[in-house]
Amino acid sequence: MGIQNKIFLFLFFFLFTIIASHCYADSGDITSGAFAPLSITWMQDTHIANASVNNQYCCGSGTLRESPVDLSHLIGKKVSSLHILADYPSSFDLRNSNRVPAIRDQGQSGSCWDFASIKSLESSLLPETAKDFSENNLKNHVSVYDPAGFDFADGGNDLMAAAYFLRGSGPVPEKLDPYNPYSFVSPQNLPVESLVSDVPMIPGRSGPTDNENIKWGIVNLGCLYTTIEYSDTHFNSVTSSFYNPNGKTPNHAVSIIGWDDNFKASSFSTNPPGDGAFICANSWGPNWGEKGFFYISYYDVLIGKRVSAFSAATDNTDGTYGYDTLGWVNSFGFGYDDASAANVFTADSDIEITNAGFYIPQVGTSVTATVYVNPEDGPVGSAQPATSNNEVYQIPGYHTLRFDLPVKVKKGEKFSIVIDVHTPDYGFPIPVEYPVPGYSSKATAAAGQSYVKTSTGKWSDLTTWDPQANACIRAGYVLISGPKADFYAEPTSGSAPLTVSFHDTSTGNPERWLWQFGDGSTSTEQNPVHTYTINGVYSVSLTSDTPAGESRTIKRDYITISEPTEIIVPDDHSLIQEAINKAPPGSTILVRYGYYPEKLTIGKPLSLIGESDADGQKPIIDSQFTGTPVSITAAGVTVENFSLTGAWSETAIRPGIAVRGNEAIIKNNWIFENYAGVRFESVTGGTLDSNIIWNTTSNAIFSESSSYLKIFNNTLIWTKEAPALRITGGYNSVVKGNVIAENTKTGLSLSGTGITLYDNYFNNTQNVALTAETKATWNVPKTTGPNIVLGPFIGGNFWAAPDGSGFSETHSDENGDGFCDEVYRIGGENVDELPLAVPDSVPPTASFEASPQTGTLPLTVQFKDTSFGTIESWNWDFGDGSSSQERHPIHVYQTIGTYDVQLTVTGPKGSDSEIKLQYIHVTGTGNTYTLTFLPGWNFFTPPKTLSSGSDTAALFASIDTAGHSLFMFQNLTDGWKKVNRDTVLHPMYGYWIYSKNRVDTTLWLDPIGGGKRTIDAGWNAIGSPGTGPVPAKTAMSTLGDTWSYLVGYDESKQKYEDVIIRKGTGTNSDDRLLKSGHGYWLYATGTGELFAA
Repeated sequence: MGIQNKIFLFLFFFLFTIIASHCYADSGDITSGAFAPLSITWMQDTHIANASVNNQYCCGSGTLRESPVDLSHLIGKKVSSLHILADYPSSFDLRNSNRVPAIRDQGQSGSCWDFASIKSLESSLLPETAKDFSENNLKNHVSVYDPAGFDFADGGNDLMAAAYFLRGSGPVPEKLDPYNPYSFVSPQNLPVESLVSDVPMIPGRSGPTDNENIKWGIVNLGCLYTTIEYSDTHFNSVTSSFYNPNGKTPNHAVSIIGWDDNFKASSFSTNPPGDGAFICANSWGPNWGEKGFFYISYYDVLIGKRVSAFSAATDNTDGTYGYDTLGWVNSFGFGYDDASAANVFTADSDIEITNAGFYIPQVGTSVTATVYVNPEDGPVGSAQPATSNNEVYQIPGYHTLRFDLPVKVKKGEKFSIVIDVHTPDYGFPIPVEYPVPGYSSKATAAAGQSYVKTSTGKWSDLTTWDPQANACIRAGYVLISGPKADFYAEPTSGSAPLTVSFHDTSTGNPERWLWQFGDGSTSTEQNPVHTYTINGVYSVSLTSDTPAGESRTIKRDYITISEPTEIIVPDDHSLIQEAINKAPPGSTILVRYGYYPEKLTIGKPLSLIGESDADGQKPIIDSQFTGTPVSITAAGVTVENFSLTGAWSETAIRPGIAVRGNEAIIKNNWIFENYAGVRFESVTGGTLDSNIIWNTTSNAIFSESSSYLKIFNNTLIWTKEAPALRITGGYNSVVKGNVIAENTKTGLSLSGTGITLYDNYFNNTQNVALTAETKATWNVPKTTGPNIVLGPFIGGNFWAAPDGSGFSETHSDENGDGFCDEVYRIGGENVDELPLAVPDSVPPTASFEASPQTGTLPLTVQFKDTSFGTIESWNWDFGDGSSSQERHPIHVYQTIGTYDVQLTVTGPKGSDSEIKLQYIHVTGTGNTYTLTFLPGWNFFTPPKTLSSGSDTAALFASIDTAGHSLFMFQNLTDGWKKVNRDTVLHPMYGYWIYSKNRVDTTLWLDPIGGGKRTIDAGWNAIGSPGTGPVPAKTAMSTLGDTWSYLVGYDESKQKYEDVIIRKGTGTNSDDRLLKSGHGYWLYATGTGELFAA
């Protein structure tokens, strides 16, 4: 960062703090109230970073998200009145009392915060009750894709987890929503297994010896959530220890499970000033660290600065009323450490109010909670208190205060929870929720919900300060409408015999149960398991018997047992995922050729088969740079004959196919232009056969801790930033018949045992990278061929290099058996005993490339032959009537047009041809127009019809789009469409393109045609007409009264401009000029036509 930027940031935050902390002075009336200044860390690390990116899918620079809530005032505060032991033991480990849940693996998702939060909650129930809650459900229901989610797709923090738990979204059982790091969507309305009553937030440490608060928390609360700044350079893998002396910004959440005051300083990679370490659990699986655990030095700068715990409710609360779906976002106050706030609710059933829940922001906070029934004119009015209780809390965070006398409220009645709070020396006592851009934009509120008491003693609606603000106050209740039988089952569909687990979720503390499974069978167990053996659709009923009486529920047509079927997409279902969801296990889904912008999750055994078109093109599954095209979580899945592309995420590794189920078959697919290709994670058995994987940023194939894989006959080329094939851990896999060539880094990276590699073709600058412990088998006994280079026998591998210096290329084969006369020593104990030699002659395979492929006439193009095999002659057809017999010819195109190019190569074993259709584009007719793209997203249009031959999206092929596609929005019916390079661009249509840099692009305009387009009712993405500015009302004149609004986009500021309104005035005037070459959103109430000038 330059010195000017540093000065700017310093002044920005300094002024922000001064203004926010003196907000009362502006009004001259302390009764005005104010929100607390947002966390400086959040402002610096998240908010400013978000200002320059598209927040719809992902924002920020990391996956551990900062919260806007400023808790810096808690650092170093003591909680001495909690009966903290005067002398803790020198070491303590929750594992010794069976209070630590099993180590789990977050995989390639930014969900460390999720795992640390769930581990703390599960730990609070141990050792008496062992639960396995769903991390997948938590991470997906707080993401931007959920209606009640935050503003980003990946990542989170402890307060986001608290919001999810406290609003009653979870936790849910793991088996109902198994973890999938590549998924973004989870089922709605799954049964919640346990309510969360408290989320203590222990004051952060002030230094390496300030550990008493945390030790108390470990002993009394269980596993604790905390954050660090992790990097491998600070981790000692021998001692499983970590110490970062210079941490600034947390990027990883872990669980503290104990401590060891005598853990030696010499155990760390860099020696800290003294001994001592916290014992922590990670979420990177049991193969990392000390079976998933490690030690963090007391002297680590960030450990213990943020500490939270999650405690499960131990009473029979049925639920809570509250408005703060997104939880604690900031705090509110009037500058005093005394404040009062209230929420008013309407009961939707007959209930008893049993407790109040609230966040507190300060150590030693006293709270009095009071219930009022049927309050008038605000939260109190003339009503008398129905019940009240008070407590002093030493630990900040969320707490539940129970009432000695429950309060009955009838359905439809209003009631309020009023809290009076004293937060010593802290002037913002009331935690609140409201929209903070880049974090909680979906927060909503309404007048009459939340109130605060001003310094004059009067109640005022909180929406006076922000129309979407609510107080974080909840009312816990139990139902008094009698017992209610309820249950869920999994699975609910499949083929016979199908074993189904049933789970009782009835209220009213049932003592006896009667299940009727619909096939004549019954059970009196609470949670029975039943096997269906005959196809059919079955209704299931449960009768629960409680001290208050019986209740019966029936779920009709609940269990479906059917034969595996064949489903056709789009004939039977328009979406592939819909077909997967409906298919019985074992079914085959046939997908016809087409474009499918989806992210698939396959959680049952089935076959997904693509049907090619007449030209051999495969159906395209495109995740559009928002996730993973195909994620496999079940055993026995086949994916065959697809084009898979668009795998990307700003914050996590996204492969074209993610495999987390055993015995998957991935066959005959084209996997291209993804962040990674195929990723196997901790699976046993799987086949990857005859796939072509190219243009991946990371590994084309990555096998992590997976065994018994068959990686056969694949082509791996043009991998950019990592080894094309990477195998870590696992054993007994076979790699054969693969072409691994032209990769930027390394062809193969290998660790593990029992790996056999033979009959592969390697041609990379570095073919192999091995660890010191690697010992693989690099050949099989001599077997009759042909081998991969068409030699007579199969044995080892062919070792080539781009410059022709590969071992197989430079070592002789005197006896002509197809093997080099010397063994190839790869490194260490790794030896290819039968390296393949160059055969006498190999049948040719034609291949070529050219540069440039687009330009104005006369266009000079350099063609380069990249063919394989023994070749004696070359014959080029340039598509314009010209030809050449040179190997690497230069050709000049003199005429505008789009040209097919064909190369035919001939050798002793025959000939082969490759043709590239519409490969060369030559432009140049008409006037020129310069279109300027600024860094970031650009909304543009061609000002007039473009000249033929220079009118497609190929015009922008040289622009660095940072992996983004070109998009257009036709109308509400057709929606968003990805624009391919061969798509013709039309005037009056608005297109979106991302440019990493400022770029000037020349357009060639048709000297005659102007252009027009049809406008539909609703929103349309249009373009400004003509090559000069034009008033909005003039440009829209042909639409008459059917247009309402125009919205432009300011590329320099990366935000939308003020709305232009038909017959508007001022900044909304329709006299405002539309900028040439720019796109606009147009809202129309009817149809019509627009014309380019």
